[in-house]
Amino acid sequence: MAERNDKILLFGFGRYGEQIGLNLLSEGYNLVVADSSKEGLKKAIADKIEQVFVIDIYNDEEIADLILDHRISKVFCAFEDEERNVYLTITIKALFRNMEVIALCESKESERKLKLAGANKVIDTMYAAANRLYFILEKPAVAEAMDHILFKDPTIQFREVQVPPGSFLDGINLSQIDFKQEFNIILLGLVDKELGNRFIFVTRGINHKIDAGDILVVLGRRWDLERFEAKLKGGP
Repeated sequence: MAERNDKILLFGFGRYGEQIGLNLLSEGYNLVVADSSKEGLKKAIADKIEQVFVIDIYNDEEIADLILDHRISKVFCAFEDEERNVYLTITIKALFRNMEVIALCESKESERKLKLAGANKVIDTMYAAANRLYFILEKPAVAEAMDHILFKDPTIQFREVQVPPGSFLDGINLSQIDFKQEFNIILLGLVDKELGNRFIFVTRGINHKIDAGDILVVLGRRWDLERFEAKLKGGP
């Protein structure tokens, strides 16, 4: 992500921020952590992170002083509240137009807002989780490094969903539907009955026609998965 002598400022030390910080620290990056929560900073101190600061993200002067005083070259916005990441990105880009900003999001709408705000890189945590399954099969060493970051949220679940006859997906090609946009879930792959129950991993970029009886393997938050299953069965 950066040269080891670059100073990275990590905003937010919650369920994702903590794991991001620990991984950056273990890789030898020069890390500064800022959070508006003293509880979050207590965790950072317990994790042996030396440079920690309480910050009011709505105070432009505090943010500017922190970045200038520590000669920050890259900023990571990892608050659990997506709107705070959007606000912080707007503020930093207004203060330091050329600052590289990386931000986390969990929804398509927040991703759109972060890109409009000027974030250089937006990481969708659900897409990252989907890609992790590919790494488990193809690159296990990378999967191990990502494991702590991606599965801290107990509301994120995997589910196998069979496509019923007459469903709106019956006969549809994968390229015709955006599962993230429509249902806020990730399609990881499917089991095609016509191909002898062979699992097809869709992150490889293939297209495929969905038929009744196929089993979709999906990842998402529990309530989004339940809404998707209801839709498949003809619900509202």
